[in-house]
Amino acid sequence: MSARQLIVLVVAAVAAIGALFLIRSMGSGNADAAAAEGEPVAGEQVLVVARDVPQGAALTPSDLAVAVFPEGSISPSYVRLSAQPSAQAEYVGAVTRRAFVAGEPITNAYVVQPEGRGFMAAQLEPGYRAVAIEVARETAAGGYIQPNDRVDVIMSHSFQEGGQERVSSEIILEDIRVLALGDTTQTQTSGEAPQSIDAAVAVLEMSQEDARTLALADQLGEVTLALRGAQVDTVGLNSQRRRNGVHAYGTVSGGSR
Repeated sequence: MSARQLIVLVVAAVAAIGALFLIRSMGSGNADAAAAEGEPVAGEQVLVVARDVPQGAALTPSDLAVAVFPEGSISPSYVRLSAQPSAQAEYVGAVTRRAFVAGEPITNAYVVQPEGRGFMAAQLEPGYRAVAIEVARETAAGGYIQPNDRVDVIMSHSFQEGGQERVSSEIILEDIRVLALGDTTQTQTSGEAPQSIDAAVAVLEMSQEDARTLALADQLGEVTLALRGAQVDTVGLNSQRRRNGVHAYGTVSGGSR
């Protein structure tokens, strides 16, 4: 093959590649123009929140909207209108178990129908109880515990040993969710500094066994709440004690399971 023929072939190849890129860019431009003209996007309609909704809110018609999601991005937990055509009406009155941001899909795991029950009952995880205990600022992290924080429960009690009075303080429950402090049920999410809550009662979410443990601890001594940081490992002392049925001051027995 001569040098002239080689040059001609190279020029032809470059021209072909350039034409391919030009065709692709024109196709992309047409797709963008179609989207700009409001042509429907391929996907499926999903129920979403139309605006930011706090935890514990009863959804209203203006809180709910429909958005089209690409099929590949739809989670099985999303509410599809193809399966529930009247979802926008059905979810009015449902209670949010966590905060939602505008445009976020509704998921059944975090929205519950109260079915005639009160707000707090709708907030509880399945199988859990809401238990109220008396607290004071000095026994609740100085008043800086917020609803939805996680706490450890500490019991301090005195006992006689060798003719002398001694005091023991032990963690009896770990990683317990706070549902409310007094009449405060919403977490502080704005402001320049954390606000303290001066409440006389804390409402905690716990299992039936833990509820019995807390009731017994409240009778035996003073109960203190210790605020857990977000980075605290949730696998610890309490999981092992729950398996064994043994707590820091003895074995819990009696009651139904």
